[in-house]
Amino acid sequence: MFTKENLVRVRELGQNPIREECPYVLYWMSMARRLVWNHSLDYAIHLSKKYKKELLVYEPVKMNYPWSSPRLHKFILEGMASNVNEAKRLGLIYRAFVETSDDPIGDVFGKVCSEAALIVTDDYPAYIVPELLEQISKRIKCKFLAVDSNSIVPLSLYGEFASAARILRPRVHRLFPEAWRFRSARKPDKPFREKGDSWLEKNPNSPLQKFVWFDGNADRIPEICKKCNFVFPNVLPASGKIGGRGKGLGLLGKFLKHGLSGYAELKNHPKPPEESNSSFLSPYLHFGHLSQEEVVSAALDWNLEEPWTPGVIVPENKNRKEGYFHPDPNVNSFLDELVTWRDVGFLMFWKEPSFRKDLSILPEWIRKNLDFHQQDVRPYLYTKEQLENSKTHDVIWNAAQKELVLSGSMQNYLRMLWGKKVIEWTPDYRTAFEILEDFNNKYAYDGRDPNSYNGILWCFGLFDRPWFPERNVFGNIRTMSSDSTKKKFKLQSYLDYVESLEGNNTGSVSVV
Repeated sequence: MFTKENLVRVRELGQNPIREECPYVLYWMSMARRLVWNHSLDYAIHLSKKYKKELLVYEPVKMNYPWSSPRLHKFILEGMASNVNEAKRLGLIYRAFVETSDDPIGDVFGKVCSEAALIVTDDYPAYIVPELLEQISKRIKCKFLAVDSNSIVPLSLYGEFASAARILRPRVHRLFPEAWRFRSARKPDKPFREKGDSWLEKNPNSPLQKFVWFDGNADRIPEICKKCNFVFPNVLPASGKIGGRGKGLGLLGKFLKHGLSGYAELKNHPKPPEESNSSFLSPYLHFGHLSQEEVVSAALDWNLEEPWTPGVIVPENKNRKEGYFHPDPNVNSFLDELVTWRDVGFLMFWKEPSFRKDLSILPEWIRKNLDFHQQDVRPYLYTKEQLENSKTHDVIWNAAQKELVLSGSMQNYLRMLWGKKVIEWTPDYRTAFEILEDFNNKYAYDGRDPNSYNGILWCFGLFDRPWFPERNVFGNIRTMSSDSTKKKFKLQSYLDYVESLEGNNTGSVSVV
């Protein structure tokens, strides 16, 4: 149920009225690609009941979005296949449209909107979404509403940009208990339905009668991908990576059973996936197959005899990194990553929505630092092609890059080292940023996300503090080294894992 307290999540785009004469409410699903734990869907259902109009849930995907590839597309389509089946179970009128060269998206959106009384969509502050919503708002003729389903805390309540996690953390702790009360629904309400025949399903003027919709048959996905004109057609799906809620929930269950118990101490340890304490949920959060809220809820209930309530909170630990949410330090450590650090990146974009963020967002002390060290001699210089193909002198860096290219993922601690070394081994900071952005968005399942830019820009000092003494190339920005990484962790099992990825690779990924 959508409550009035969640109206802070709703943003009106344009000034068009509700078209009372039109027969349905449209929910255009774009980023929150799920039919549960979804504030956008909850609000669309609320409006369907309020205005006594049927609800159509419409989930499209184009084929040539920025950094598109068979890898990303297969993951998205597997989520859509899951939604086709879930919609039937929930009794929702849902249609998925998949563009191919044989079946262009053309005017599908226009036709779907043409009879809508109002449109609800997902608000998302990054990638193609801000510009797309602005463009669409100028074209459609009915009320257009965007809903923030990004976080358990509505992003509009956080206030100003937070320059560090330690600055956002007190806001999270202050807002979380109230936001928790109004989290999205585990199962959506039923939208309004006319007695008798459904206009959407029976009327010849309904958009449901005008197009060929994706039927949810996952076996057809490879065939569909062959008919798409991708930006990167050679970046093929990674072995074992499957999209959709079912797989995401399976990984969540595995993490709660095996990974969370040692998370605080072992989260940074580079290990093969089967030995790791990482959750591996970031792709499912990025593509909206899972909600941050449901992952938070599952973690909070972990190892408690009764379901978690705000009464479990330890008030004396308010504003501290550890000990606030839960009696177990592993849960607190995980939630600090999942809520505080993730929302730092989302808030960065929310305050000024844009396709991307670059070095211009860095604070003055970092920009001055970079200007001063711009001409420093780099210890090594590599071309983008050499880096992309893991052709450096550094065994650990090469392994991290290979993991990204071959698996679509990278271990979190090594991702920080990976970024720092690209800064050190390229001729200037802008080149380093552009290479990191391109590699991450091209290969990573969780790329193209506010949290991705959060991680990349952290390597340049954003959300961090000055470090002393000054170092070559970095100045007062924190440095990381492979030598210290070797001393800190036992890496052989991780290196063996990456070698196994190379052995399993049949040439499906070409990077040149």
